[in-house]
Amino acid sequence: MKLNRRSVTAFFKYLLAFSLVIGGITWWMNRDTRWDAGQAIAQPGSVTEPRVGVIVVALVQPSEFNTRFWRNIVDKLLNSFIPWPINVFVSRDKGVVLMDPDQAYAMKEFKPRRLADIDGREKDVDGIPWIEKYHRGDVDWKAPSASTAFDMGYFIYPDRNQEMPTPAAKIAAKARYIYYAPLKNQYLPHGDQTIALGKDAIALLRAAHPQIVAGEFVDAFDPEGEEAAVNRVLDSGVDVLVLGSGQPIYSDFEELKGSYSKIHKIVDQWEAMHFSKRVRIVVAPWMASEASYDQMWLDHFAATVPQATAPGQSALGIVSLHGLPVRLVKTDSWARRWPATSDRLRPRMAEILKAKGYATVRVETGFEAFADSVDDPDNKLLSVNELYKQARKAGAAVAVALPIEFLAENTDTLFAHQAYFFDGIGGYRTYAPPPLTQDWMQPYVRRLVDGKTMIIYAGAIGGAKQPQASAVLATAMGRVFPVPKTKTP
Repeated sequence: MKLNRRSVTAFFKYLLAFSLVIGGITWWMNRDTRWDAGQAIAQPGSVTEPRVGVIVVALVQPSEFNTRFWRNIVDKLLNSFIPWPINVFVSRDKGVVLMDPDQAYAMKEFKPRRLADIDGREKDVDGIPWIEKYHRGDVDWKAPSASTAFDMGYFIYPDRNQEMPTPAAKIAAKARYIYYAPLKNQYLPHGDQTIALGKDAIALLRAAHPQIVAGEFVDAFDPEGEEAAVNRVLDSGVDVLVLGSGQPIYSDFEELKGSYSKIHKIVDQWEAMHFSKRVRIVVAPWMASEASYDQMWLDHFAATVPQATAPGQSALGIVSLHGLPVRLVKTDSWARRWPATSDRLRPRMAEILKAKGYATVRVETGFEAFADSVDDPDNKLLSVNELYKQARKAGAAVAVALPIEFLAENTDTLFAHQAYFFDGIGGYRTYAPPPLTQDWMQPYVRRLVDGKTMIIYAGAIGGAKQPQASAVLATAMGRVFPVPKTKTP
């Protein structure tokens, strides 16, 4: 067919119009409509209303394996990091995810002895064992993803749906069989200790500030429970709602454009149902802005660092951060907050190392996650792993990392982060579990000897110091209230 100039011009006009429409739809679907709580962070003494409600929100990893939690985690990641419509494609349900519970971490295809789904069942709904379907050739092997550090392979039964996105099912299977299964009684301390942290902080706040008429702890990954808790506080007739977090350093991703934004929507909906009532939202300072937060970690560091055993020994201290993906480190307001805490801690950690008898000391800040060669191929972030290896190369006697963003052990601190920061360190096995004798009231301190260097990860503070952490949170949230006037004799 011969095309004239008019036909070609019309074609490109239609193509341009189509591209503009698709571009507009893509922009609309990916626009950021979240309320930014950064503008609501209060100044000291700024809450003067007579009736106050408080909400403590935190990410709570359940003490027992829960499929729903892991689905919620992956849903948030898919919606936050992957633009529409790519996230729709990525989140497809490709079939039933299966793993061999006895060989859960596998990077190469193997012949399983048994197979189970994410709910622990070894049979399909038709009563036929998954392993039998494997032998029939109905189950496929999926290799680890090259874009995920320390990823594992898995099996999938593609003939029926899982009823959830395959990435979520894969993460849930990993959590069940690699994370929870090797724990004593399959118990993870994070849930109980984090809930206690928040509830005890609320009790301390209410005892100190009688204008608080209601307070609730909220699990950031329990949307129904969150809405019910916020509505209970609003129904108590509060004039202002004070928000605080069990995460030590605010980030846009977790709090300011995350859980706090969700609470803002709930307040908007409540106000729409109560036409004459308006509730002001105030965001309290974050925990790590408190001097008492520093002291809690410095005490832990001093208790963990061993005494020098010979003259002239050197030591490395590490302020260890969970971190964010490289692209978020540049834009998330978390990046403007953590340096202040690190700058306060590092010189005092150096003093502790010198007091322990080390002649040469150095204290640096390193990232636990997102700083590996897969997530950070250009090595823009200094990782804890790199610092450990620097200490080994320099012949340091000891290198001790202090994970200041974690107040209770979770699957990151126990497994995922260990894979990052112990990679290539002598004596470490990927996803090695804690000993069954570990007392979760005490910090889980990990020690490895690599060459002449003792590699130490100080671990979360443990349940014994949870009341101290609650007091820190109560102090931070209490900053928004006027200082009580003392009576003169």
